[in-house]
Amino acid sequence: MIISDFLGPVNWEKPLRALSARHDLVAVEVLDPRDVDLPEVGSVVLADPETGRQREVTVSALLRREFAAAAQAHRAEVARAIRQAGAGHLVLRTDSDWIADTVRFAVARKRGWSGAAS
Repeated sequence: MIISDFLGPVNWEKPLRALSARHDLVAVEVLDPRDVDLPEVGSVVLADPETGRQREVTVSALLRREFAAAAQAHRAEVARAIRQAGAGHLVLRTDSDWIADTVRFAVARKRGWSGAAS
């Protein structure tokens, strides 16, 4: 099991594929709604946690749309990479019931393993 937010470059495909070839692998993507949808907050100071650099930006409707589109494209790339590696993909959102989501995922995988329709 690999647990990550999978933010940043998708440069982990080859190692994931190698792990998946030898193990029954599940990639657990932890998703915070703020990672995919900017709230209407006006001006905000953003900080890069790795470099400490800060930048003040105004969260406009255009910026929100562009951010959401970029986030959706990145999530689709992550899902594609995980699927192509042959790993299971469980998305857990910080604003939902992660226990129920995990149970649904496990039940669906068990049905798939037993040959039943999922």
